[in-house]
Amino acid sequence: MLYWFGKIVIAPFFWLIFRPVIHNWKGLRSKGPVMYLCNHFSLADAVALAAISPRVIRFMALEKLFAKPLSNAFFRSLYMVPAGEEGGSRLGPVKRAIGLLNDGYAFGIYPEGHRSPLYTEMDSFEKGAAFIALRANVPIIPLYMDPLSWKRMHLRVTVGERIVPEEVKSSCPGQKPVDALTDRIVDTLNTLRAETEDMIPLRQRRKV
Repeated sequence: MLYWFGKIVIAPFFWLIFRPVIHNWKGLRSKGPVMYLCNHFSLADAVALAAISPRVIRFMALEKLFAKPLSNAFFRSLYMVPAGEEGGSRLGPVKRAIGLLNDGYAFGIYPEGHRSPLYTEMDSFEKGAAFIALRANVPIIPLYMDPLSWKRMHLRVTVGERIVPEEVKSSCPGQKPVDALTDRIVDTLNTLRAETEDMIPLRQRRKV
């Protein structure tokens, strides 16, 4: 599998070049079905997650990327899963994500739904991640990658405490579960962002 070639051969160079600092690395450890949730600003996000995660994290990609035999073999060897065509129904991707989680896999998702157009800001969050987590009834492991730290060649990642959908649901009885969980995800990612930025010396922030 190409994924394991990258994990064994390429990942050490990633660590050497980008020198990632991971706060609460133990929080990345997991067993059974779980959703890894991260902000999204670069195509390199999935590469970074694969390099730092002790588990295989499966992501979805557009259906058209799997259309040809060679590209289909390439993306599947990276444990990518076809999500459907852009602009199509969202029901198919949601069912596939829930299916992966029901099979006990770790699934990665970006709550923004797409790459943020700005390095300095996260985009608005969609409700898909919360909906999938609630339907599959799986815990969420949130993490924030500092986008500017890529330019410093010193990647910083902060891993948050697990979010348990049922606990969020029971703590907000007057609110729709998907809205309550989405709000918790937004609050958590913003908190992780602030924590990550506070750990960066001011002189380093001014250099970017």
